[in-house]
Amino acid sequence: MRRLLMIMWLWVGCAACNKAEMVKPYSYLSIKFVDDEEYVLMERVEGTWQPEQKQVSLNAFGYKNERLTIYLPDLIQTGRYPNLTIKNIFYTNGADFIPFRVDSGFLEITQLDASKVGGTFNVTLENEYNGIEYRTITGDFVINNY
Repeated sequence: MRRLLMIMWLWVGCAACNKAEMVKPYSYLSIKFVDDEEYVLMERVEGTWQPEQKQVSLNAFGYKNERLTIYLPDLIQTGRYPNLTIKNIFYTNGADFIPFRVDSGFLEITQLDASKVGGTFNVTLENEYNGIEYRTITGDFVINNY
């Protein structure tokens, strides 16, 4: 009798599940310095894509205080995002690389629709925290609203 009640309880619990509620927005990011072999492992990646406002924002936080921010206002089409500044893409390794400007590179949007935005980047950032230094970061990202 107990086993039958347990099986019925599990069946009712599974039957009441709504799969639409199970799918949550998610964001994906891979990033590394060009001269490093390994990608940086990020602990938390939070992204939003607001198609009505045409705005993308992504914040990622690593285990060793690494931080990446991507902010793209007025995003209307795929292709390279114009006039990149440090407000659009910022990365710090949490130790001795704290950039103050984008020197060169690109951020290219490869996917863009109402539910998903994604792209790749290869950007050289200038740092003067510990002497002037230029480092290039590369990676890709996806923000999925559904």
